[in-house]
Amino acid sequence: MAFLAWLWSAALNRLDLTFGVAAAYGPPALAGALACSFAYYLWRRRSRGRSVSARGFIRSIFPRRIVWSASSRIDMTMWALNGLLFAGGYGYLAFGNVFCRDATLAALDAGFGARQPAHWPGWTVLLLATLVELLAYELAYWFGHFLFHRIPALWEFHKVHHSAEELTALTELRQHPVEILVFMNLIAIATGSVFGIMTYVFGPGVQPFTLLNGNILLMLFLISYGHLRHSHMWIAFTGLAGRILQSPAHHQIHHSDNPAHFEKNLGFALALWDWIFGTLYVPKPERESVHFGVGATEGEYSSVTGNYFRPFLRFGEHAVRWLREIAPRLRGLDALRR
Repeated sequence: MAFLAWLWSAALNRLDLTFGVAAAYGPPALAGALACSFAYYLWRRRSRGRSVSARGFIRSIFPRRIVWSASSRIDMTMWALNGLLFAGGYGYLAFGNVFCRDATLAALDAGFGARQPAHWPGWTVLLLATLVELLAYELAYWFGHFLFHRIPALWEFHKVHHSAEELTALTELRQHPVEILVFMNLIAIATGSVFGIMTYVFGPGVQPFTLLNGNILLMLFLISYGHLRHSHMWIAFTGLAGRILQSPAHHQIHHSDNPAHFEKNLGFALALWDWIFGTLYVPKPERESVHFGVGATEGEYSSVTGNYFRPFLRFGEHAVRWLREIAPRLRGLDALRR
């Protein structure tokens, strides 16, 4: 009975973390995505002089060919496994934000000595913390994303996400566990380090403006159009907005199998780091022709089991190839030392 009670409690906790008010798939986030979808539907229909109806909205936003496609079924399964079944384990394998903050603060105290906190107005510190945390989060996300695209062995894991031939809100968690863990740790290290520095400068209690227990800017993104990044809706930000913010069209370009779009738009909510590092592709206002997937190797990702295990085999092949390439160089260095 004790085990069943623990299992039931764990299941309820996972459901709350996934569907609770402050969760990524909670009512505010899903309601915001639905509201933005409805606004998009109204704009599209009226711009073409067509009538509007509830039935038309459902068919337009949830087209059967996408919702029931083979790609979407894999999305659903991996979303359930990653978001509901495995997520608890991910937490045990990731650095905590607070741990990284405290480690950074301890290192600063040891290296530079304790200091008196700066006395800035409270709202100024809150605003600075909000902006700096967002920038740190986005930089870590961009950097991790860049590595998974540029390093062939890591691309084998990220390819699972890009193998989606249709994009839905559940494609977000069509990810390999290795990728999830790397991103979680990079973001924790980046944001925790930032708060360690800010705590050193301003004293304990530094935090951002929050909404639903998260950074207000990130949460505003999540509860509005964030889930539409993985969708068929072409909502494009152009001009200055397209250089600062990631629109749904930005991310659809990122998923394109067109070589001109490879390694573009690597940010999460912001396009700013892409703009700075030269990986930005600002989408056109009108829908561009894009095809999703990974080309000739798409058939390798039609199995959920294969999506979890095949990347390890491919990673091993890359590692062996790399060792074979580097071994002669190491032998050469050893000969020089002798």
